[in-house]
Amino acid sequence: MPPQPVDISLIISSRNRAYGLTNCLDAVSVAARQASYLRLELVFVDNGSTDSTSDVVREWAKTAPISTNLVYESTAGLAVARNAGMAAARGRLLAFTDDDCEIFADYFSLVASLFAGDKQPVMRGGRIELGDARDLPVTIKTELEPAVLTNDLHAGGFIHGANMAFPRTLIDTVGLFDTRFGAGSPFRSGEDTDYVHRAFNAGIRVEYLPDFAVKHFHGRRELGDVKKLQSGYAFGNGALYAKYLFHRRSNMRGMLRWDIRQAVLEAIGRRKLSDELGLTYRSQLRDNLTGMLAYWRGQRSGRPA
Repeated sequence: MPPQPVDISLIISSRNRAYGLTNCLDAVSVAARQASYLRLELVFVDNGSTDSTSDVVREWAKTAPISTNLVYESTAGLAVARNAGMAAARGRLLAFTDDDCEIFADYFSLVASLFAGDKQPVMRGGRIELGDARDLPVTIKTELEPAVLTNDLHAGGFIHGANMAFPRTLIDTVGLFDTRFGAGSPFRSGEDTDYVHRAFNAGIRVEYLPDFAVKHFHGRRELGDVKKLQSGYAFGNGALYAKYLFHRRSNMRGMLRWDIRQAVLEAIGRRKLSDELGLTYRSQLRDNLTGMLAYWRGQRSGRPA
């Protein structure tokens, strides 16, 4: 008998996070029980962990109310792991969250309803709440108004890979994640920004919906951790600027001009990127330019652009 079709595949990638998976997985259980009328699966990608991550997932899956496919991907990198998850997924809809996030109880029901009336592929992302008030307010997205991506907006941060969904058919148009980007990759971050940007440039509607939400327990409570994180984001954005600098349809040149302008204004006394977190536009631009140079060096060394 052929396997039954799956409505939604939730893809989670993880590396050496055995100590912190319980709450993430238990939240999936709660949401799956509430959406028992849907055919669901969890595709969990262990991205080369050296701890007991896979064992934790196997033990949880024994009693989980959702079909679980544990995939081991030895090549490090978030984009590599996401691609492995998409290859293994059987769902009509593919949803993504991170291993330090918790989905809400209505998550699967909401995803199904959001995509129910679509005639064409649409990419959607949603709100990311701070899960622990002790953590610093970063890697979250809390806007309360729906929005649609336009050419005047930066794809970076418009929707996040920690809370994103789209139909499987979108892959036919956009392809896979660029494995040079994302955590654990040469360009450190930006695999989700790149994917959103490519979808938008291909004519796919990209929506932000605040009712579609997850909680993020990122654990960063020191300013040094935030500065390191922001540096990685800016480095990845710089690599993206270089990737698309000469693409006629891309708006990345405009985004780079905006970053330069903010750094200049800051230098003559305007506001910083964040006084609270000790972040500056000038340091962001420096990391942008470093990322651009790294991308071009990669091209010269023979890595495909």
